[in-house]
Amino acid sequence: MKLWLLDADVTIKLLELGVLDSLAKQHKVHVASTVVSEVKYYKKNEQKIQVDFRKVYIDSGKITEITSSAEDMQEVLRRLPALKRDTIHAGEIESLAILLHGESLTLCTFDAAAIRVVPFLDASERAISAEKLLQTSGLTLSPGHKLD
Repeated sequence: MKLWLLDADVTIKLLELGVLDSLAKQHKVHVASTVVSEVKYYKKNEQKIQVDFRKVYIDSGKITEITSSAEDMQEVLRRLPALKRDTIHAGEIESLAILLHGESLTLCTFDAAAIRVVPFLDASERAISAEKLLQTSGLTLSPGHKLD
């Protein structure tokens, strides 16, 4: 069983694809506190589906919420080149801070800025694409679905 740390964009996409529950049954899935507040809805068949992510996933124990300290987030920012700091949002900063200190976690994000800064945190080997995450878990996409 792997320990995954999912960013908001990936979490929303996995909800849209209907595979988040299956992933959470197979693995220990974690999200940053900011992700819990960011995931409010997803789209399915062109309809906006509202989700109480905290109630359905966190309070039920399906997914674990992790909170990063302000000091840990500041440490992430200190380790990044000045030009990279402005390209990352609060949710990604918190997820990266958790990744930095959670050595058993592997980060999955679609956010290009977050992906580009992982090497500055010496954590490149602990980041994974969504495609690889699904493949590792034995989950496949239905025809017509894509990860983007």
